[in-house]
Amino acid sequence: MMWLRGIAGAGGIGLALGGAGCEDQHIVIGVFGGGAPERPMFDAPVAVAEINSSEREEDPTLTDDLLEIYFMSDREGNRDIWTSRRAGVGSPWDAPHVVENINLAESIEDTPCVSGDGLRIWFYSRREPEGIWLAERASRDDPWGTPAHVDALAVEGATVIGPHVDPPGLHVVTGVTPADAETYLAIASRERPEDDWSALVPLAGLDGPGDEGGPFLFDDGKQILFRSSREGGGDLFWARRASPEAAFEEAAPLEEPVNLPEERDTDPHLSPDGSVLFFASTRTATADIYEAHRAAP
Repeated sequence: MMWLRGIAGAGGIGLALGGAGCEDQHIVIGVFGGGAPERPMFDAPVAVAEINSSEREEDPTLTDDLLEIYFMSDREGNRDIWTSRRAGVGSPWDAPHVVENINLAESIEDTPCVSGDGLRIWFYSRREPEGIWLAERASRDDPWGTPAHVDALAVEGATVIGPHVDPPGLHVVTGVTPADAETYLAIASRERPEDDWSALVPLAGLDGPGDEGGPFLFDDGKQILFRSSREGGGDLFWARRASPEAAFEEAAPLEEPVNLPEERDTDPHLSPDGSVLFFASTRTATADIYEAHRAAP
């Protein structure tokens, strides 16, 4: 993995850049030269017009180069995973289309998570057995292979949804929804990518109150963005911890204009350099995908 040095801004905030797609990213948003990371700030979000429709779009996830996006859309009457590409960052997105070999006509597929290299995609499916599925491909020009259920990420009596996997494939964070209970965030790990996952356990320090999901872990597991209803609606929250083994400190909501009162803001995805936040919001008539650029320090 290539590394870039942090850059300092006028206010002393810096970024250590690098990382991968939906996977854990080496992003540090904090005080340049040391100190605890600070809550990130972003400018006014802009709708990603080319991929939004009059129906619901959520769950954006992108490859490292930000040229390929996957998301959930119900524009054809069912929750399916869609995709689009663009020629370069800043170029318009191509007309989106349903992802082949992943969606089933009589099922629901959503909360995709594509790897930074675009060769693996994890997603939730209601097909039998319900839960987290994984598909792979040899190159980004190849079709996706037949998905396989990730048996180790099942929780008896609960729905596991919204996977987020780190670059080495050694940690996954998900939402877990027990019967008649609110969704909580959980994490599993393994020693090698070919090993089975450990049992999912609650992510310490992020146990509510409220329904929580849509995790995006970064900074080597020391920072996280996620969706929570702990303040009455659905907002994006940020939290930090001293090390990947420690419990998270008290979470704080992202400030306006990312979170808006009375709206549901969810499904964060941070670009590899930490400069662009993709997320879903109901600030229009229905849920759409937005992007917001990091505010200058």
